[in-house]
Amino acid sequence: MSTAAELPEQGTTSTATTSPAGISPAADDADALLRVNNVSKHFPIKQGILIQRQVGAVKAVDGVSFAVRAGETLGLVGESGCGKSTTGRVVTKLLEPTAGEIYFGGRDIAKLSRGDMRSLRTDIQMIFQDPYSSLNPRHTIGTIVGAPFHIQNTKTERGIKAEVQSLMERVGLNPEHYNRYPHEFSGGQRQRIGIARAVALRPKLIVCDEPVSALDVSIQAQVVNLLEDLQSEFGLAYIFVAHDLSVVRHIADRVAVMYLGKIMELTDRDSLYTTPVHPYTHSLMSAVPVPDPKKENRRERVLLIGDLPSSINPPSGCVFHTRCPKFRTALSESERQRCVSDVPALEIKRPAHFAACHFPEVRADIAAAEDGVADRNLAPTD
Repeated sequence: MSTAAELPEQGTTSTATTSPAGISPAADDADALLRVNNVSKHFPIKQGILIQRQVGAVKAVDGVSFAVRAGETLGLVGESGCGKSTTGRVVTKLLEPTAGEIYFGGRDIAKLSRGDMRSLRTDIQMIFQDPYSSLNPRHTIGTIVGAPFHIQNTKTERGIKAEVQSLMERVGLNPEHYNRYPHEFSGGQRQRIGIARAVALRPKLIVCDEPVSALDVSIQAQVVNLLEDLQSEFGLAYIFVAHDLSVVRHIADRVAVMYLGKIMELTDRDSLYTTPVHPYTHSLMSAVPVPDPKKENRRERVLLIGDLPSSINPPSGCVFHTRCPKFRTALSESERQRCVSDVPALEIKRPAHFAACHFPEVRADIAAAEDGVADRNLAPTD
């Protein structure tokens, strides 16, 4: 039984027409710490031996817009290859954006050089996915965690060693292991080292690039709880990149769903998980297991047919139309033509609920999980 409800057409009443010129409504937040406006990252494809010429580009990120407020967690979800991690690296300027604006604290940092970005590294940090390759095996833990203090020439009251040992203790490591090397620690402990390094200078924003995906499930809960504690203690804002929808539901305040380099849906956590409106989000939510077999059997699975299109030559119009179940079964010929020819803008479809879809609909019948399921999955472990 479906409880889908067609949303009214936005047309000229959409807030996209009332936003400042050139600013996406998803990034139009005066109180935001970070505003990402129509940012793209294209990797050129070149051919030739002596003289290389560009013959194409991989459109890893293609016009994304969102805002993050101080102390808020924005989750980025989507299948592999959708551009989540690349978005995080572009925001931190580890990769240079091809186009767009990145406002941090009211300042456009998109075009800043590496030297100009150095002073901002105290406010923007990153936690990497792989705790094994993100730490230099030739450096001790004390050197790794203390590196931000040396690079930024930051003085501490008690000295760098005492500060590093205090950080180690705060993230659950033994301060006496100051002189040990990364290979002497487990995966979860190495990720704690990466977290200690990221929070060393008390940044305002941390991009967490799938920080728990390489860890055991029991350790994932501990690391997520640690990140939440640090956020409360230091007032951090997170961009949390993840595949696991239950982890994102546990930690995020708002969630952005990405597909093929674009944001398909963006809203607060509760709205996304209970009343998603984009067909791609419907598919993601319907795939999340429900612990109760009786309820699981009553849920409709929204299946996607076909492979993920190439980001070198994405589909015209809506990039999702080639795999969209609604496009295939529920639209008229004229409506399908609109999906093929017109690129849907990321617009408000419901209060504070953005979606890039010409024909969105509410699907409360495929909620990702019952209330409390995500919390039970992430219960603290002894």
